[in-house]
Amino acid sequence: MPIALGMLIAAEGGYREAVLGSINYGRDSDSIAVMAGSIAGALGGLAAVPGEWIDGVNEGSRSVARDVWAADAARAADVAALRTGFAVSLEVA
Repeated sequence: MPIALGMLIAAEGGYREAVLGSINYGRDSDSIAVMAGSIAGALGGLAAVPGEWIDGVNEGSRSVARDVWAADAARAADVAALRTGFAVSLEVA
């Protein structure tokens, strides 16, 4: 947390500068960047976050959601087919 706060001070509260400075710091940079970005975002609101970053995260999230949905739909279809086959085999017996 102290490094994240230091990055925030060095960036004069700027979201982009605090996050990029934290990432480039090294060590546990992902955690430091998350803390610095969270504080900068809390202080500046959504307007503080660069629009292209928001767009990138939104598109990535949608892409992952579509992939997960497609995989779940395929698994559900497989389970339904197995259950139908099982029910038919019980009726025949």
